[in-house]
Amino acid sequence: MSCRASQILALTILLPATVCVRTAHAEETFKLLGEKEIQARVVGKDITDSTHWVSYLRPDGVLLSDEMGRKWTGTWKIQNNKLCMSNPNLESSDCNEVWMSGASIRMRANKGQETFDAVVEKHKAN
Repeated sequence: MSCRASQILALTILLPATVCVRTAHAEETFKLLGEKEIQARVVGKDITDSTHWVSYLRPDGVLLSDEMGRKWTGTWKIQNNKLCMSNPNLESSDCNEVWMSGASIRMRANKGQETFDAVVEKHKAN
């Protein structure tokens, strides 16, 4: 993912330009998910770095994010086999391929671009 795309992703669902977590291990094999697999494995769950931020993709299309106590609400949708998320601070959605290996999730805008890694966990109600 380009630097700009990486910054947009950070603004969209994570800590603004401060966290780029690398949780994947070299031995992990990531699989590109399609629409049905994204729906089954990510929707209704938390995407998180397990410490600083968490984003919950509610089944109704609402995105709830908590970045070190700073909460905001956006939206998400699956479009062309990509997960698209919006932030109230951005004009348009940021769409990314979704790759998973176990609970590890890797997102990237397009092939050959830098990835963003996190984990998917069962939603923890506040």
